[in-house]
Amino acid sequence: MTIKSVTLARPHPAIVGDMVPFLEELGIRVVQATKVSELRHQITVATDAVVISLAVTSTIRASVENVLAEVMRLNPNALLIFSSELPLTKKKKNLIYLLSKYFSNPCIASSDNACKGQERCLYICGNDLTDESRRNQLVKLITQG
Repeated sequence: MTIKSVTLARPHPAIVGDMVPFLEELGIRVVQATKVSELRHQITVATDAVVISLAVTSTIRASVENVLAEVMRLNPNALLIFSSELPLTKKKKNLIYLLSKYFSNPCIASSDNACKGQERCLYICGNDLTDESRRNQLVKLITQG
């Protein structure tokens, strides 16, 4: 799961404030979209990963479903990083439903769950970035796969 570049495809202020410094500390180049129309220029076959906030609001005025569809159209091989303030247990059912359009048996890696060779989706919640143990687990997932 080695990542060199990430596009914030559906950013939320918490992502920009907490996740961007975390990613940059790992040497990952971060690009932020401000409009849906920018996605087609910022997400290419060379894009390693995209971050999609599951928050109700975003600086991009598009639903999670619409942004995910656009990302999958532009680069179906990009790592999908979903973020939320809530733990994965609270979002997993809806996220699996969203991903079922694109994957037959989606596995969502997180600080609590490795997918063993199926790392196409990663989930990061707010506590993952503030709790040192969880943060270290994310670093391992991102840098070592």
